[in-house]
Amino acid sequence: MNNKTIFGTLLAVFLLHAPAEEAAAQSSFYKMAKRTSSTLVSSSWNSLGKDCHKADNLVQIIGDAVDRVTRDLRAKKFKGQMAVDFGNGYIDGLVSTLDDVVNQCSNECSIIGNASGKWSSEIFCAVSEVIGTPAKFDGLVDRPNIVCGEAYRMSCESTFVGQCNKVCPQYNKGKNFDSYYPASRGGCCSYDVKD
Repeated sequence: MNNKTIFGTLLAVFLLHAPAEEAAAQSSFYKMAKRTSSTLVSSSWNSLGKDCHKADNLVQIIGDAVDRVTRDLRAKKFKGQMAVDFGNGYIDGLVSTLDDVVNQCSNECSIIGNASGKWSSEIFCAVSEVIGTPAKFDGLVDRPNIVCGEAYRMSCESTFVGQCNKVCPQYNKGKNFDSYYPASRGGCCSYDVKD
């Protein structure tokens, strides 16, 4: 994988920003997960000197952390609503701290969408397995489009569905799944068309 591809993957996380509704936002599990992933991204990016040429290292760090989180979720370290709140908080924290990266480094829209869809599907599948039903996503609020628009949305949605079909096909049906990812429903592949 070249640096341009790896960097685009990193930027994908930014677009996952998923502030949850009031109940989840107040949950200690949501806050803990958000704080953990925010700290991971900001301290890692700072330690790499905020150098866009080292984005591949940051992608590796984030990818390893997502792997650990999904293992913990599947090991049922969190159950029921705690797992949902933790998953939503972790996604929110990952992307809310990538502002610097996005501002310094630029626009790989389809690659960004692919990575956003992949990482969202990994967490969706892990949470769904823990609770035994398709996970519910609380919806996204206003966030930057970084000029990606449809290229981002289409890549994110198709990657999300494709990954879920591979990893957890038993949860790819019903109302929760149908509203988890579509940008048109405030799902994890949403973006703000006004930015």
